[in-house]
Amino acid sequence: MHVFCFETETTMQEMFQYIRVKAQQLYADAIKNGLEITGPVYWIYNGADGQPETRFLLTIALPVSQSEAELSESEFKLKTLDSFRCLSHTHEGAWENLGETYGQLFSEIQVKDPATSGQNREIYLNMDFDNPAGNITEVQIGLI
Repeated sequence: MHVFCFETETTMQEMFQYIRVKAQQLYADAIKNGLEITGPVYWIYNGADGQPETRFLLTIALPVSQSEAELSESEFKLKTLDSFRCLSHTHEGAWENLGETYGQLFSEIQVKDPATSGQNREIYLNMDFDNPAGNITEVQIGLI
């Protein structure tokens, strides 16, 4: 999948500064650069373990049709994501309850015993900032 993205090393405590801000900037820069947006915003966590102090690579990505384009003065980059094998669940409602969805997925993984890849993704299918009960987020736990 081709994406236009922002990447940074962060922690669970620090990452809240990027909520809404980077997605809005990604959309604006994608349009400014003539990129065709082909899907919802992804938050990709590489090496996150749920602990507040653990440093991990955060990628906030917007799917686009182009793999290469001439970008004009952008802090973001084009990247191609590899295929991704995962266990997923659609979370409906407030993001503060995402921990319950992660708990259900990890419980299922423990029963089935597949190895995790260390990468998790959240795909924001519907973001409703006025009514968090209307949020729809697909949570994906990467598997080897």
